Formats: sequence, C-alpha cells, structure tokens
Amino acid sequence: MQFQDRFIFDTEENLVFIDLAGLRIESREQVDELCLITLDILERRGRRSYGIVNYEGTEIAPEIMDYYGERIKEIYDRYSLTTVRYSSSGLTRSVLRYLGAAIDLESNIFATREEALRAIQELKNRSPVATQFSARRFIDPRVSILGKLAIGWLVLFFILVLAYFAAPVLTARELGTAIMVLLASAAVTSAILSIGVIKPLGRMEELARRLSVGGVIEAVEVSRRDEVGQLAGTFNDAAIHVQQEIERLSGLYHISLMMSTGAEVSQICELLTRKIAKLLGAEMCIILLYDEQEKRIHAQLPAYGISDERVLRLRAGLKEKSIATEVFKTREPYLTNSAAYDPLIDRTSAEMVGARQVLAVPLKAGEHMLGTLEVINKEGGFLEEEKRLVTIFASQAAHLLQNAQLFEQVRESEERYRQIFESAVDGLYRSTPEGSIVNANPALAAMLGYETPEELNGVNLMRDLFIDQTEGPRVLKGLAESGQVLDVECDLRRRSGEPLATRISVRVVTDGADGRASHLGIVKDVTEQQRLAQQLIVSERLAVIGEMVAGVAHEVRNPLCGITITLSALSHDFGSHAKVKPYLDAVATEVDRLNYLMEQLLEHSRPLRIDDISLNVGDLINEAIGEFSAQARAKGVSVICKYSDSVQGLRLDRRKMHGVFTNLIENALQHVGAGGQVLIAIHSLNSTPVGDGQPRVQIQISDTGSGIAPENLNKIFEPFFTTRPDGIGLGLAIVQKTIHDHGGVITARSDPGKGATFIINLPLESNQHGSGQREDSNH
Repeated sequence: MQFQDRFIFDTEENLVFIDLAGLRIESREQVDELCLITLDILERRGRRSYGIVNYEGTEIAPEIMDYYGERIKEIYDRYSLTTVRYSSSGLTRSVLRYLGAAIDLESNIFATREEALRAIQELKNRSPVATQFSARRFIDPRVSILGKLAIGWLVLFFILVLAYFAAPVLTARELGTAIMVLLASAAVTSAILSIGVIKPLGRMEELARRLSVGGVIEAVEVSRRDEVGQLAGTFNDAAIHVQQEIERLSGLYHISLMMSTGAEVSQICELLTRKIAKLLGAEMCIILLYDEQEKRIHAQLPAYGISDERVLRLRAGLKEKSIATEVFKTREPYLTNSAAYDPLIDRTSAEMVGARQVLAVPLKAGEHMLGTLEVINKEGGFLEEEKRLVTIFASQAAHLLQNAQLFEQVRESEERYRQIFESAVDGLYRSTPEGSIVNANPALAAMLGYETPEELNGVNLMRDLFIDQTEGPRVLKGLAESGQVLDVECDLRRRSGEPLATRISVRVVTDGADGRASHLGIVKDVTEQQRLAQQLIVSERLAVIGEMVAGVAHEVRNPLCGITITLSALSHDFGSHAKVKPYLDAVATEVDRLNYLMEQLLEHSRPLRIDDISLNVGDLINEAIGEFSAQARAKGVSVICKYSDSVQGLRLDRRKMHGVFTNLIENALQHVGAGGQVLIAIHSLNSTPVGDGQPRVQIQISDTGSGIAPENLNKIFEPFFTTRPDGIGLGLAIVQKTIHDHGGVITARSDPGKGATFIINLPLESNQHGSGQREDSNH
C-alpha cells in the first residue's frame, strides 16, 4: 500500500496519526486505500481510538469530495472514532470545514499539531473511553448501588450477631440459618440488580457517551416491561431522536456550506438525495426540476437508489396527473403509504421504480418554484414528522439548487463570451483606465507578434504600443469626455519593432460589482485595407494617365507629324544658310524629344501580350543585365543576379517586363559610383506579402548608390516626376503600370546615402490577371 507509511499508531495514547500533507487525493481508489489502512488499525484495537490528521497542503478533487466524507463517516460511526485535523492553509481548512459538516460536528480544524493534540486531550478528559471496573469500585458505596446494599446487609449481619450474644433468644443453629438466609437474599438481590438494573444502566451510559461524541447509536436491548425496561425504551427513543436531530442539523449545515462552493446541479442532486434517503432510511430519493422551455418536470441525474436509465424516463407535463406535478402546482407536500391505490400515482412510473410509499415536497425558493423532491419506499411507511423534516431540507435545498442553476447560467454565458473573445478575428483587449492591458485575445497577440495573449498582460497600450506618442493622450481625452472613441487610425508597434497600421475603437465600461472602470477596445488590422486603397489610387491614376495618353496621342501626333514634314522641307531649302541652320537644328531636337515622349506615352498605354508559355524570370533579367554589361564595366560596378532554377510558373508580357528590368537596372547604374554593386535577388514565396492569398515570386533590385530622399520616396512613381535634368519622369510610372497590369505590386525603400531597393511581387500564373487578358483579347 502506497499510503501505509503515512499512518502511525500510538498504543499508549491510543492515538492514530495520519499524515496527508502534500497529498493529492483525486480518485475513489485512493480514498478506499486510506480507509482500508485505518480500518486495519482500528480492528486490532479493542477500545475506542482518537485520530489526528495533518492536512497541510492536501488537495481533494471536488468530484470525490462527498465520497471521501461519506467513507470517513462510516468509520467514525462504526468505531466511534473522533478525529481532529490541522492545517494552516486557508483553502484546505475551508474544504475541511465543508467535510466536517458531513462527518461529525465534534471535529475541529486547528492551525498546528500542538493545538490538535490539546484538543484530543480535552476530549479524552471530557469523555473517557470506557468505565474502568474493579473490585473496589464494585463495592464502593459512593459510586455503586451494590455497595450501598452491601452496607445494609452488613448492618443486618451485625444486628443478628449482637442479638445472639446480647440476648440469647437465638440458638446457634437459628443464627446460622438466619445468616444463610441473609446471604442468599443478598446474592439473589445482587444478581437481580446487576442483570436487571445495573447492566441496562451501563448500556444506557455507554449510549449516552457515544451520543455525546457523535458516535453510532446502538439501542439498549431490554425486552422487559418493568420500570428499567420502560426507562431504557424511553432512553432509546430519545437517543435516536437526538441523533436524527444531529443528522438533520449536520445536513442543513452542509447545505449552507455548499451555497458558497459553486457546486454543480448534478453534484447537489447526488448529495441531497443520498443524505435525505439515509436520514429517513428510505430506498430511493429523486429530485425533479421544472424546464421552462419544455414546460415539463424532469428527474435529475444522479438519483439515490435508482439507475440512470430509469431516472431519464421520469418526466411529466404539468397537465399530466402525477404526484410531482400536483406538488409543483399546489406547492404543498404530499404523502401516501399506499401507492398502489393512490389516484395521483402514475402506474407505469410506479411499477418501473417499484414505488410502495411516496413522500413528495415542493422545492421552493421564496416564491419561485423549482420542482419537487420525492422520497420513495420506507419500511413501515412515512410519518407526518418526516414530511415536516423533508420539507425543511427541501426549503434549504431549493435555494442551493437555484444558486447552482444561476451559477451554471453565468458559467455558460461566460464560456460563450470567452469563445467569442478568443475566436474573434479582430484584436480585443481590456485595460485599466491608464492603458495597462489586463486581458487580450489571441488575435491581438498574433497581430502584434506575441506568442501568447498572456505576454501582453501589463503592457501599456498608450505608452508602449502607440508609435506616435501624441495619439495616447488624445484617445484618453476622448474617453474622458464622451466615454468612447471610434475608428482612430494609428500605427502600433509590433514586438519586432515594425509598425502595424490599425484602426482602434475603445469604450469605457464599469464593473457593476465593485464599480471599477476599465477600457474595452477593438483593434483592426487595416494593413490590407490601406494596401487596397493605395492600389485603387494607383489604378485610378493609371486610368487617368491612360485617358490622357489617348487624348495626347490623338491631338499631338498629327500636328507633330505636320511639323516634322515642314521642318524637313525647311531644312532642305534653308539648310545651307549659316544663320538659319542653328534654329532649324534646335527645332529638330525638340521635335525628336516630343517624338520620344510620345513613344513613352504610347508604351505606357499599350496593352499586354501575355506569353502562352511560362518564362524563367531569371533568364529574362540576365538578358537585361547583358545590355548594360559594358556600361557597368566602364563604371567599375558589379551587377549580380541570384535566383534558383525552381523559380518558374510566370507567364508575362516578355517585351514589357524586359523594359521594366532594363529601366530599373539603368536607374541603379546611374546612381551607383565606382566600386558599387547592383544586386538582383529572386525568391519564391509561399506566404502572401500583399495579403491576397496567392503564392508569389519576389524580385528585389538593390543598389549601393546615393538612395532616394525621404520626401521623394512617395512621389517616384508619379508621372513626370524626375530629379534628373534631362529626365521625362515616365520611366517608373510605366514600370508601376506594367507590374500592376501583371497583377503585381512594386514598392521602394531607401536609406539615403546607402542605396535603394525596389521590391516586385508577381503572382504565379500571372496571365490569370483580368486586365492582361482583357487588353490582349481586344488587341
């Protein structure tokens, strides 16, 4: 046995020490083993024992709490074992008090072992284990009736002797006969008194002792009808009545303790039905509760003495005729000891459970009816006094069940809100009025780059997460003025330090229990929305540019063609004149510039032609690099392309994408000095950096040049924006439109003085993009 070494028996003190410190009792098998060891110790003792149990740090699983208490009570009842417990743990001591109500009211809980020992000594002094019999005590007239009679008999003996010597009226023979008669009378009287009076009185004394310490009641067996028999019968009845009162008070106290434990309805039903059935000596006990939705009364699991299968079949509508519905409607108890002939008994249900006698009482909490409690079958039938007793129990039990139902409703509601809180897509949090996060949901933790929501506890939203420190005071001011702020767009700092674009709504709430205020907030990740908005702006801008290009092509190309023809004629006629030739050359240069501009604009508006076969983008980039190899060598710049052969699956407009890469490489070479580098890296991405759920190929073109000024970074893709004196400003605009037409995105980042990086994300199977197919088909 694994718990054997936790038991020590002191034979001199007749004391059992049980050390349960630090033990977790979580199964019925463990309880059975502890009880078996205790029984083995007590069986070997011929007299009553006392126990001291150390519960320091002991844990008892809630689901076996009642089983533990009932098993211990069986031992106490059988052996009149009185036990005290000690523990300094507040939680453990409260649990022991709960158990104490179910076991015996004599038991107490103390903070130390020394206090427990003193309590045991007081119990021993107050209630001796057994009366110590001896010859001296047997004839001591101060404590013995026989001793008092012995004095009377001795006085008579001396009177006879004195009469013999003082006045010889008796012969020696007559004296001897008188003495023999006196001794025979004393012997007969002593025997009658010992058997008929002293022995029953001793049993009644033992019964009183057991009753005083909460032991099991064993009635005094006296069958005579004399005065002693009547006294014994009256004493038995009184003892049984007192024990029933103790059991009743213990049960009521137990119920009152359970009101603050948050016990479940099923646990309460098991406890109440078992206690009431044992208190009355009944075979079965059932609790039936009313269901508001179904308008029916249902028997609850578990019930005492009835199988679960039969319990589930016990139900009735309020219009049906049964004892349960009658008690529920009338709110009055009902008792019948002749179930076979009672008009309210449902024959099917009665035969199923074997009901012969039924006592039913209402479960009423104030004016609210919860259901009924039925006790079934008792030897000799139920009494009116027992109906009153069960009604008292049911009144307390109804409040306990009502609390349990409310507790379960609160718990279910809490579970629903917890599931909503934890499964919400948006970030949710509760914080103090100062902004310190108290609770956060998994979505907010993932959004901000934390592994668990608990890591956000204590983080101050206003101080630690707002990148713009002026946002926090503005939010707090709005909450103070109106109690809520809605749709505040701000950037939050992720755990990695990167910004996260969000939209926050916060409301002030007050706890109804303690009146404390807190903030409830919703955080939405608007990164994708901002991306889509930016993409929409780009699309609208490109559409405007396309319309402009179409207009320019219509309005400018024809006049420009006429100017070119006229200029050619003028050059033919006046090209030899020295004064005229410089002017003609200047006009020709500007006309060529206009022609180039028109070609760029037409290139910008020309539809895509998606290739029917997948291209290796690395090969396409290497072709573009080859065109600038001489220029790169002349400047001493290295151009490197890194990619894997597995980067496949792109279907592109070969000519336009070639133009994209040549434009970006040319720009990079123009800004990189001697000894610099242009690095082109290609990656396949399973993640989706642009948030559309499609796998992509990412192309990064980085240089070590002068970089892009921060104030220009958002303008570089705008048409006609350029920082080069001879630039037109359409190159990057055309690049952006081409990437956009392929369903991709291009972004730029730069660290001034250290270079710039252009990042292109292209979807695999890009020919599925609608605009490319549409323009190609129109062409």
